[in-house]
Amino acid sequence: MNIKTLLVLLFALCAQPAWSQASTAAPAATDSAATSTRLGLRDLWVEHIFWIRNYVMANQVGNHNEAQVAADQVVANATRIANSIAPLYGQPAADQLLKLLAGHWGAVKHYSDASVAKDTKGKQAAVDELTRNAKAIAKFLATANPNLPEATLVTMLAAHGGHHIAQVDQLAAHDYGAEAKTWQMMRVHIEALADALSAALVKQFPDKF
Repeated sequence: MNIKTLLVLLFALCAQPAWSQASTAAPAATDSAATSTRLGLRDLWVEHIFWIRNYVMANQVGNHNEAQVAADQVVANATRIANSIAPLYGQPAADQLLKLLAGHWGAVKHYSDASVAKDTKGKQAAVDELTRNAKAIAKFLATANPNLPEATLVTMLAAHGGHHIAQVDQLAAHDYGAEAKTWQMMRVHIEALADALSAALVKQFPDKF
C-alpha cells in the first residue's frame, strides 16, 4: 500500500462504521465497571497519539532530549495498554499485544526519522511496515474477541496510521493549520476505536462488567 492509498483511507474513515458508532453511545449510569473501562481505554489511546505527536515535533526540530523522553513515554503507554487486557486474556496475550504495539510505534518512528532525513524510500518502507502491522493487530484482536470484525479493524487501523503519516508530513512542511485539523480527526478517531474495543470487551465478558 502506498502513501496516497493510505491517506485516502484516512479521510474515508471520517464516516465511522455502524459497530463503532454504536459503541460511542453514552453508557448507563449504573454501568460503572463498563464506564470506567471505556474512559480508561480512551485515556490510554489518547496518550498514545499525544506522546507520538510530541516525538514527531521534537524529532522534526532536532531536539533529541525531548524526543527521547517522548519515545520513552510511548513505550510506557504501550505497556499500559497491553497490560490492560491481562486480567481478561492473560499475561501471554498482553505480551503479544505489546510486541504488536511496539511494531506500530517502530513503523511510525521510522517514518518520522526518514522524513527528517528526506529519505523517500525509507518513508515508503515505513508505510509498508505500518500496513503489515495494522493487519497483524487486527487479526490478533479479532481472534481474541469475536465482536471485533477483522476487516473493519484493518480499515480503522490503516486510517489511524494514515493520521500519523499526515501529521509527520504536515509538520515537516510547517503546515501547522493542516496538522491541527489532522490532530482533531486523530483524536476523534482514536476515541471511537477505544470505545469500540471497550464495548467488545463488555459484550464478550458480561460477568466482568
